[in-house]
Amino acid sequence: MKNWVMKSIAVVACSALLVPAASAFAEAPQNPESVKTMLASNNKQGAKQFKQQTGGNEWISDNTIIVKHSGLAKNVHSKIGAKVIRSIPSLGYDVIQLKKGQSLTEVVSYYAKQKGVKSVSPSYKYHSFNTIVDPKKKDMYHLQLLEIDKALALAGNHDVKVAVIDSGVDYKHPDLQAQVLPPYNAVKPADSPVADAHGTHVAGIVGATKDNGIGGHGVYPNAKILPIDVFNGQEDASDFAIAQGILYAIEQKADIINMSLGGYGESPLMEEAVKMAIDKGITVIAAAGNEATDNYSFPASFESVISVGATNEQNKLASFSNYGPSVNLVAPGEDIYSTVYDEKKGSSFAIFSGTSMASPVVAGVAALLKSKYPNLKPYEIEAILELTAKDLGEPGYDLTYGHGLVDPVKALQFDINNLPKRYNETKEQRLNNAKVLKKNVLNTEKGEFRLPEEKKWYKVDLNANEYAQLSLKGAENYDYAFDLYFYPTGYSGDVEPIKVNDVRVNQQEGYLYKAEKPGTLLIGVKDHNGGYSLKGKSYFTFTAQTTNTLPIDNLTTIDQAVAIQKFPFNTQGKNYTLLSKDHESDQDYFTFTVSKPTTLKFDLSGIPGVTASLELYLKTDFEHEPSEQGDDKEDDERLPISALSSKTKGEGVSLIVDVEPDEEYVLSVTNNSDNDSSFESFLTFLSGGIDNEENDRINESIFPYTLTGEVVYLPEDEDGLPLIEPTQEAEENNSSSPAPSKTKKRQQNFNKKLFSSIEVSDEEEDSKVILEHAIPYTIGKEYKAYFQTDEDIDYFIFTPQEDAIYSFQLQKGKNQRPTGSILEYDEETKELQLISSLTNDPAIISRLYGITINENDPKTIALKKGKTYVAKVLNFGDRSTEPYIFKANKIAAIPQDQNKEINTVENARSIESGTNYQNKLVFYDDINYYYYNHQGEDTVLSLLINSEPYTNKQGTSLPRELQIDLKFTGSIIEDTNGNKQIDGNEMQTEIPFGQGESYFERLLGISGISALNTSFKVKKDYGYFIAVNAIDNGLVSTQPYTLTLFDHKKKDEDADSKLVNGIPTKPSSLTKTDDKWVATQYFNANVPFGDKDYFEFYNDSKHNVTFTLLTEKGLDGVIRIIDAKGRTVKTIDNYGADDAELGIVPLEPGTYYIEVSEANGRASTQPYTLAIQ
Repeated sequence: MKNWVMKSIAVVACSALLVPAASAFAEAPQNPESVKTMLASNNKQGAKQFKQQTGGNEWISDNTIIVKHSGLAKNVHSKIGAKVIRSIPSLGYDVIQLKKGQSLTEVVSYYAKQKGVKSVSPSYKYHSFNTIVDPKKKDMYHLQLLEIDKALALAGNHDVKVAVIDSGVDYKHPDLQAQVLPPYNAVKPADSPVADAHGTHVAGIVGATKDNGIGGHGVYPNAKILPIDVFNGQEDASDFAIAQGILYAIEQKADIINMSLGGYGESPLMEEAVKMAIDKGITVIAAAGNEATDNYSFPASFESVISVGATNEQNKLASFSNYGPSVNLVAPGEDIYSTVYDEKKGSSFAIFSGTSMASPVVAGVAALLKSKYPNLKPYEIEAILELTAKDLGEPGYDLTYGHGLVDPVKALQFDINNLPKRYNETKEQRLNNAKVLKKNVLNTEKGEFRLPEEKKWYKVDLNANEYAQLSLKGAENYDYAFDLYFYPTGYSGDVEPIKVNDVRVNQQEGYLYKAEKPGTLLIGVKDHNGGYSLKGKSYFTFTAQTTNTLPIDNLTTIDQAVAIQKFPFNTQGKNYTLLSKDHESDQDYFTFTVSKPTTLKFDLSGIPGVTASLELYLKTDFEHEPSEQGDDKEDDERLPISALSSKTKGEGVSLIVDVEPDEEYVLSVTNNSDNDSSFESFLTFLSGGIDNEENDRINESIFPYTLTGEVVYLPEDEDGLPLIEPTQEAEENNSSSPAPSKTKKRQQNFNKKLFSSIEVSDEEEDSKVILEHAIPYTIGKEYKAYFQTDEDIDYFIFTPQEDAIYSFQLQKGKNQRPTGSILEYDEETKELQLISSLTNDPAIISRLYGITINENDPKTIALKKGKTYVAKVLNFGDRSTEPYIFKANKIAAIPQDQNKEINTVENARSIESGTNYQNKLVFYDDINYYYYNHQGEDTVLSLLINSEPYTNKQGTSLPRELQIDLKFTGSIIEDTNGNKQIDGNEMQTEIPFGQGESYFERLLGISGISALNTSFKVKKDYGYFIAVNAIDNGLVSTQPYTLTLFDHKKKDEDADSKLVNGIPTKPSSLTKTDDKWVATQYFNANVPFGDKDYFEFYNDSKHNVTFTLLTEKGLDGVIRIIDAKGRTVKTIDNYGADDAELGIVPLEPGTYYIEVSEANGRASTQPYTLAIQ
């Protein structure tokens, strides 16, 4: 033993200058000279030996040493600034922690000289020798990106309970079962939850088990997962089920709630449940939504909820992720590998994308914080995460990434003593401390938010029937709001606030409050999302003015209407308001005439807190009032010639109308929206229900509006289209029918305007007329054009000079919403054929295709050289005096096809089995034809078509809009007579593929797949056409595909082998390659119940053995280990298709038989590889 100790000392000493963490340790007592000699040693061989034996610095602490002594002077530690962090008196040891910045050399030298010191040694670190690791951890890029291993080393040991309110979690999953608490079904509490892929995936991201030899692991693998199923196996979850799930999480004392769900209905029931959870100290985290919009999604946008957007591996915002003022943080959410429940195979793993995946990443980080600091409040956790987030995008907080990318390491390193104080006041403090506003004058107050959830309080005493006009405008990037509390005189109880948050970022809030009785109005100005800025970037201007009387004007009847004598016209300084005594609605009337056909533009200024409209009528519309008996005739109905409302409160209105002489017109300025009240009420109901408190709000303001009117001149229509005129037949039909009344015509025009986004046009121009009148256009140029009327359609004609992919963009003028389509001229039929829309469609079909696009992004279309195309442009928005800009540019050449001319049956490419054929489907009408002539005996062939992933070079060089995944359909058609043509009766043999993967998709006509692995029978001397079609989903994909025919004529390698008492009679052999045993074979076709191969394996010692099975794309391999007695030791089937099967199994010495199969009995076209190590 003594000899071993001396050798160890020599090794340590020799490593002095080369391995700093171990450079200064020696046995004591020693004289200073001996210490000096040891510290100066430079024996490189010794250092190398030490590093090999100890694994370098990872085994030794760099700030802690162990001192053995028989007693030390009291001040020995303080002299050098070190401190004793632990004593072990029974053994005579002290554990000494070095002061920051001290070197081990200095400290060891010091202690070695001290009286009573027997030895000075390093504090060694030890690691588990367990070789069981998480084999799929390498596939979880988010763990490496966020340095989760480093974060786990900084975590605490307090228990943390994370409620996953989602679809059902697979609580039997081998990577979750150690972490999962008893689950709960909030929809049917008497039933068990319904296991589902989504909830299981989310739970795994939060807390899948670490170092268990299965899958990867969660962000915080020590978290206890409380699964709460609010879907019960259905597609949607109700707000009441979610609310009940939240209440259950509260009851179970959850620390964190994750909700990877959401929608655009602002449910008050769910909001109150969320508030209760936060008030109980539960941190609530939710997904921001996957619609690539800045609209508020709930529950993510409820107050004090941490809303999470999604990024990809390159730390860029994922194409699908929501953004905007409601998003607090972002986290990896694209291509996240985690646990799933597969309906066919049960527990498995898969890659999903969505803000649903980003939210549990943040929930896991929040759990890490709670494990270290269990007393942190929700607002403190949010503050830490936001203050330590990695800044992405614009410097500081922005509307794309919020506060940035969550950073677990920095969050855990954050000094909680530096937490910003939370603004917190009692009701009494608010009332006492609120700034008193002056009465009957305009109060202008400016302020900043520098604390989380800070509010600025103002108050004013009001008499009965007194009013307070309030407005709020703030800094860009922030969404401000205010809450109103009215305390009647003598009342000290609680009151329900009126919450004013009608507009979003960069818009002005407004509200007119009326006191029904004497009391105090308390106003709390806040950031709706609890945001703040330590740099003073969150600032606002708040105004308030009281009044006893409203400045009501007298323009509410036609007799009192203002006569506009000439244009231009301006009401500035007139103090016209939208106010009424009954607070129902106000209509101010203006009349005018013109002496010749004129185009007029009326602009109404925005009024904070008011939704206003401009409506144009004929004066004759007011000559007949509805009868008291209610038997209104059609002509008695008053409908505007033209009308336009502000889309949000406080927004201005711009109305452009064409008027004629010999008519007197009436222009109404109103805050009444009766024309679309039913529709608006329905939308209100859908988006959060009908709130009676909201309905009681006054849609009025004492702020005066300004109305201006002017004559505008638009250029002559560029193409003179449309030229649609009634045909002779139509005129004859109309002559025999009674003429529709003016009101009926107006109703038709009104409906056409209202539903113009649904019905583009009742009729289409003749192709010849369009070609003659269309505007000549040159690709690469900008063309400014105008919509001269509501019905105006512009046509642009052009001919590409090369096959290429072009981007089309319509830059809109004010209030416009230009859209349209691309038409291709068919030389044979002499007609224009629709080939593509001109703008992106973010509608439901795009969602179902899994495509997230922005309708304002350029539209990509592949066009052919020499073809004649026409772009048709029309306006779904409002009229404008501004032009729109039409522009097309070439953005990419058409990728070279290996077989460019195989788009017809006659040019079908002859193919052979076993050969790969690559091609692309770029044009909207691309169809690639292949022809196979079978010469052998009747058999079964497999057809494989796979889209090839984009290369790294393509990923960086191709525009984002061209990196669309290829989707295709197609069919196999038997050429029965072998004449290389498709005759009529041969179409009856067609076998389609890619026609939609579910009944719902097929019902909606949604088709397209990215990979095909199918098989079909072939007959001797018969031919077979294979057609591969591009799908028309409005997008261009440059992704290539590979087509392969495979003849399953390979002999089954162990066809003669049989199972006798569970043991194969003729197992195949394994080949030793390096440190592995390897076998490569096929899953053969035409084997009853699917092919199973057996291999003999001898294990020479007791140890953990790693089994890996790699199969081709689309197959799902299974490994079964059988012992020498025919008993199953272990079945390894943890992973699904496209994911290598892998398992670590402890085995005793002896002979084993390894069974390899495909989970669904499918045959392979490429050999699989079994490896044993």
